[in-house]
Amino acid sequence: MSTRCQNPGVLVSGAMTESAQPVASTQPVVKARSPVVRGIYFVLGLICLGFAYLSFLPGIPTFDFVILAAFFFARSSDRFHNWLVNHRVFGRIIHAYRAGGLTVRTKVIACVGIVASISFSAIVLVDNTILRTIMALAALYGIWFVLSRPTRRDTSSADVEPA
Repeated sequence: MSTRCQNPGVLVSGAMTESAQPVASTQPVVKARSPVVRGIYFVLGLICLGFAYLSFLPGIPTFDFVILAAFFFARSSDRFHNWLVNHRVFGRIIHAYRAGGLTVRTKVIACVGIVASISFSAIVLVDNTILRTIMALAALYGIWFVLSRPTRRDTSSADVEPA
């Protein structure tokens, strides 16, 4: 379902929303010329997708790995990129992000998840003060990153909670 526009380097992928209306997004995509680099991107996309499927485990985010997988597949495989963008769950995450950022609800859920998982890990699993400090700094960076993304005001069906 991917087609090339007149403008080379722009991939138009149509994805279906819950109302079965195609959503067209034009993203500049520069495919790697080298088959080796495309292969590396493809493998990285598969690894990110694997981590996204493991996101039910504490501390493994869904959102980040889905966005990274879409990035890598867009540069390596139209087939896998289109599959991911049209996926029932993962496609919604990608389209919500491309639609203008995250909703306030998504940001709150992400921040609560970051604080809960890092707090649990730092209190229960780690005894080293230096590691706890590093974990707290990583949590602050994660919260900053989530809050610095654009805020989308609508709460359409494209809103998906990060894990």
